Amino acid sequence: MEGFRVVTAVGEKRVGRIVGAQGDYYFVKRPFGRGCYPLPKKEAPVLPEQRRVLMQIPRRDLFGAPKVRRGRLDPATDGHYSA
Repeated sequence: MEGFRVVTAVGEKRVGRIVGAQGDYYFVKRPFGRGCYPLPKKEAPVLPEQRRVLMQIPRRDLFGAPKVRRGRLDPATDGHYSA
C-alpha cells in the first residue's frame, strides 16, 4: 500500500500518498512536507490496478484530524472521525 496515491472520490483531485498504516487507519502524507494525517480505511477503497486510494470523506475532514507524529496516532483520532 505504501506509495499509493490518495485522490478524492469526486473529481479525483490529488490529496497525497500513503506512507504507512496502523490499525484502522492509513497514514497520508501531504505533498511538499505539510504533514501526515490519518485516513480511516473504511472510507478509502483501494484500486490496486491503478495504485490509487479513493478518499470518500471531504478533504477538510482529513486535514482537520490530529496529525500523525513519529508514526503514531493521536488518541483523539477516533473521536474526530466519530463526531
